[in-house]
Amino acid sequence: MAALNLIPIPISEEISREEFQKGFAKPNKPVVLKNYSLGWPARKKWTFEYFKSQHADLMVPVYKEAFANSGTSYTSTDNKMLFGDYLDLIATTSTHYRMFLFNIFKHIPSLCNDFFYPDIIDRYLTKYPFMFFGGATSWVDVHYDLDLSHVFLTQFYGKKRVILFGPEYSNYLYRHPLTVSCNIDIGNPDFECYPRLKEAQGYECTLDSGDTLFIPTGYWHYIYYLEGGFALSLRARPDSLTKRLLSGVKIFNLTILDHHISRFLGVQRWYNMKEKMAVNTANKQPKLL
Repeated sequence: MAALNLIPIPISEEISREEFQKGFAKPNKPVVLKNYSLGWPARKKWTFEYFKSQHADLMVPVYKEAFANSGTSYTSTDNKMLFGDYLDLIATTSTHYRMFLFNIFKHIPSLCNDFFYPDIIDRYLTKYPFMFFGGATSWVDVHYDLDLSHVFLTQFYGKKRVILFGPEYSNYLYRHPLTVSCNIDIGNPDFECYPRLKEAQGYECTLDSGDTLFIPTGYWHYIYYLEGGFALSLRARPDSLTKRLLSGVKIFNLTILDHHISRFLGVQRWYNMKEKMAVNTANKQPKLL
């Protein structure tokens, strides 16, 4: 049976700013950092019980279905739960429910005092920390972040499997035009439909409590929750002015252009057209293996 072409993400037990910049930030390579969150109060303070004690009665949006093979927006949901009930669910059982893109810091602002921004990179987006919660067996479909930020993903509870692909392999992942996503289920890839995927060289790791994964700008990432848990994402703008300008173009393409074409042609028809264009583009790529 064919498998993805993956190598382990390197692990750094301790790293200086100079070592990080030279070895990973400037060459745009991922790494698992063991010492990134050392000294954060959150390492001991943030537990399921702590979050329940803060806002158990808060109504939060939860997401069950992944967005691969669908013309619907991955931010669309009709599901809501009490925060306390959701935490009990992911702490005790397997579930596909995830919680993301919800500004928990607006409701519990004191959480911002429980972590800081390590001085290994500049241009942190300090106004936009994000938390992600998920149950065992839930997953995040492969995509890359629209604003092209560097991401430092710190795991606090539970384990995750993470798979990354560099931006140079976007067309081998059959990227849909104007978007940051594709139709591939990385957890169960269909190499008959997407044969060029086998040529993409990716990375993988298992994130445990206290680990921080550096996801460089433009990297595709797929995340599978091996256990129920939660993580914090800190973001930083890339140094490259070109990358920062490109992020504006991508935001326009997805939020304005793609949206209006979808309304004009119909969601499913436009989605099918993008899939066909992605396949045609992939088939024209030079052979790597």
